[in-house]
Amino acid sequence: MLATNCPPGVTVLFECGRFLTAACGFYAVEVLDIKKNHGKHFVIVRGGTHQFRLPVSWQHNHPFRVLSVEQWDYPFPRKELTDAHITVVGQLCTPKDVLARDVYVSRVRIGDMILFSHAGAYGWAISHHDFLSHPHPQHIYLGEKGNEAAYGGDSTHGESIVHTPVD
Repeated sequence: MLATNCPPGVTVLFECGRFLTAACGFYAVEVLDIKKNHGKHFVIVRGGTHQFRLPVSWQHNHPFRVLSVEQWDYPFPRKELTDAHITVVGQLCTPKDVLARDVYVSRVRIGDMILFSHAGAYGWAISHHDFLSHPHPQHIYLGEKGNEAAYGGDSTHGESIVHTPVD
């Protein structure tokens, strides 16, 4: 295709690594708190750019979805937002720890999980893993049929990077 459509003298460079592996990973984090500041809603997650640096380094809102977790074992009321625009931030002490900004969600609660897709390239590999000695996320490797194949990482705190096979 390039041989017939590329203008003479033009060289096309293609980095195929992200194309091949981006869809093979997910980053899952637990919602720790929901806060409002200056009229904006912030959802604080366990984890952040020290484990998944791609959104901040490419300066984009990374695609995600909220996974409802029904279990709530605490005696105090569970904070929630409905029909709101949220900014998803990590737990680091820097204003740069932003995974998505001003994104609409129909519902999010403390204790829910946020699942970022397309985390199979430039997520963990380019992150500053040991920032402030935070634990590494659990890595879950799935086999060909979706069966869990192996675990890695040292976290038991609710954040995971899931690696899936390439189709």
